[in-house]
Amino acid sequence: MIREQMRKLIAGVGVNASFDVVSIDGGERLLATPLKAAELSAAVLGAQAALICEIWRMRTGRRQTVGLDLEGAALALRSVKHQRQWKYEISLTEPSYPTVGIYPTDGGRRWVMINGGYPKLRDKLLKLLKCADSRMALKAAMNRWAASDLEDAAEPEKVGDTPDEEGDVLKGICAVMVRSQEEWHDHPQGKVLARTPVVDIKKLADGPPVDFPKLSSLDPPTATRPLSGVRVLDLTHVIAGPTCAKTLAEQGATVLHIYGPDRPQLPPFDIDGGHGKLSAFLDLKQEADQQTLRELVEGADVFSESYRPGAIAKLGFGPEALASMKPGIIIVSVSCFGVEGPWAGRRGFEHNAQAATGIADKLATCGVPGLTGDFYPNDYITGFLASLGTLAALIRRACEGGSYHVRVSLCRTAMHLLEQGLNAEAPTQTEIPAATLARYMRERDSALGRLHYLGPVLRYSETPSYWDLPPSPLGAHPPRWPDWA
Repeated sequence: MIREQMRKLIAGVGVNASFDVVSIDGGERLLATPLKAAELSAAVLGAQAALICEIWRMRTGRRQTVGLDLEGAALALRSVKHQRQWKYEISLTEPSYPTVGIYPTDGGRRWVMINGGYPKLRDKLLKLLKCADSRMALKAAMNRWAASDLEDAAEPEKVGDTPDEEGDVLKGICAVMVRSQEEWHDHPQGKVLARTPVVDIKKLADGPPVDFPKLSSLDPPTATRPLSGVRVLDLTHVIAGPTCAKTLAEQGATVLHIYGPDRPQLPPFDIDGGHGKLSAFLDLKQEADQQTLRELVEGADVFSESYRPGAIAKLGFGPEALASMKPGIIIVSVSCFGVEGPWAGRRGFEHNAQAATGIADKLATCGVPGLTGDFYPNDYITGFLASLGTLAALIRRACEGGSYHVRVSLCRTAMHLLEQGLNAEAPTQTEIPAATLARYMRERDSALGRLHYLGPVLRYSETPSYWDLPPSPLGAHPPRWPDWA
């Protein structure tokens, strides 16, 4: 299954690259789930590694091989769980988060997954439900609602919507009904995604080929790696988007992460997604900061974003505008429900995708929907798929020229995961064997102290995977490309 998936993924992104350079060893799936998540993770990582090897061949004329095992592919789906600051767990700012979870509605007849993990989403949800921020209060309030009405309240705000007495429009919450796989395939958004490639690459404009920089023209420390000289602007947050750029940084890409100074911070996820990156603040509501971003775009090869579809375009940084601003640029869009279809503009996260597409239904116990509590398959695999699409677009740009738009979504990934079927038997342990984990753990000093973290899981024969830079506090660097990039 894994090698066949690798072949299909590479063919699907429109490049010629041999997956024979990738060897996948055995090992335990480790994850306590019937989902074939570890297997799909291995296939996507293997396909991505094949493209890294192809870029290395294009730039140096040399061939290299890469190894991966199922255990590493499984651990890669829960790397946020394996990090420590000094010897301490890195906690969420509000660990309980009652507004994140699945609750019964319709008097217990249907279930709805809500996500109010960010303050504005939480406050709007609580105001709509007219209840306190506790699980007991939320359960009672949601049970009085129809599931379909809560879903309707997840529609994005529009001009002309009626505000309440305090001037707030109580739409744009993050909520989705738990559906079966069959119900999702019958849903209008499910039908759109079923017709969409797992990695959707759209050529936005023609242009001359843009070759990779000559390795001899680059300065250390990035001069001898497959993605040396490739610049990535990373405007993403929370796992899937950050994982894409973090994965590119493993093989030498220069990544500048841009985040809003007024946006909420989630330390475990910010640190997990921060390896290999510089981090700067820009307030894109300010014209001066928009101009700074335009100047950064002129020096970028890749522009990766995970804003709600349409949001970044309103600020003047939509795909067509970026392709006009910087011919040859590669735009990467990561979303929950996709960029087309009736639900394209809706907010969503990992567990919303699990609820919508049928995963939560497949994992139900005694009629109660279940979630993958200790790993994030759609987030991480979507991040790996985005990286795969970016590498394919870089190869296509070098061979035929043009600007490209790479689109991936959590729900399309979730559908693809379910399409693999279920394992007849799943591991039952929840603890990862210490000896297994130790093979992948790394530690280093940083501005955040001594960090212990899960290292890259791919083993290249010539260009070992590592991150040049440790995670840093958000906004720790100026918004400019470094002199050495």
